[in-house]
Parts: sequence; structure tokens; C-alpha cells
Amino acid sequence: MRASFLAPVLLAAAAVMSACTSTQPPTDTRPLGDMTASPQECGLISREAIVRATGLKEFDASGSEPGKPFSYCLVTDPQNETREALLSIQFDDPSALSLQELESTKKHDRGVDLPSGLGPGFTAEFEGKAGPSTYAYAWTPDTRRRLSIWITPGAPGRDHRADAIEFVRHLKPILLTPGEK
Repeated sequence: MRASFLAPVLLAAAAVMSACTSTQPPTDTRPLGDMTASPQECGLISREAIVRATGLKEFDASGSEPGKPFSYCLVTDPQNETREALLSIQFDDPSALSLQELESTKKHDRGVDLPSGLGPGFTAEFEGKAGPSTYAYAWTPDTRRRLSIWITPGAPGRDHRADAIEFVRHLKPILLTPGEK
């Protein structure tokens, strides 16, 4: 008698669990891919990389014009009334931050150095008003030029720190290499 009561309860629990988990989209763990592949937003950034990093298929991107030097790209969700940037990529030449200010920011935000070969620079994570936020800063050795990547909050289930580092890995040779702009 006890076994006959337990079986329907377990089946009902399993049905509820599968119903709850089946409504969530699968986590996208694919690499961001070529950051500058076509089609592009803001004259440089791959639309597909933006979709993967933000989780949005429909978004608004504003910033640099195609054919002109890249300076920034802001990605927002058109469905969100606050219109805060979900992804921000900015190239500052000259950088407004000194080496001391960058080091102080890294210390304050408990930043972690970029992987070998990508520095100087760091990544950091913090809890922002829109949720978890991740950013990466990379700069030239003389700190004259700086690349900033901000992902807030990013696609659910993705490694946002890895995504920010990938943006740096692909954009640093284009934007921070001496003699190029």
C-alpha cells in the first residue's frame, strides 16, 4: 500500500521538475567567434559575438560609424525601458586614466590580470544594479590608449569573464597595436 502511494507522488514530482527545466533555454557555451566577422555593428564588432555575449537576438547598437575609426559600441535591449548598456566596448585614445588610477581601480575591484600575452590589463566582476557585471581593461605599455569591455549582466549561463577576455584577445591587435588606430 505504501509503495502504491509513493509511485504517483514521485511521478508527479518528476513531471513538475521536467516542466520547470524544459522552459529554460539551453546555455550557450560556444566561443564568441571572430569579433570582427560580418555582419558588424558599430563598424567593427561582429553581430554574432554580441548575440552570444548578451543573449539577445534583437538589440540596439550605437557607436562608431562603418568606415570611420572605431571609438565605441553600446548595446542595449530595446525591450528594457532603462536602456542601460548590456555590452559596452570603448577605445580611448588618449586614455583618461593614468597607470596609478588603473592600478587603484584593479585593487579596489579585486581585479585579476589578463592572461599571459594580453597584458597589461585586468578583469573584474562586481554586483551592479542590473545584476552581475564583468569588465576588462587593456592598455598600451605607456597607458596612452585603453580598451574597455563591459558586459552587464550578459547571457545567462555564460562565463562573462572569459567573454570579456575574448573581446580583448581579438580587439587588442586591431586597436592597441602601436602605429594602428
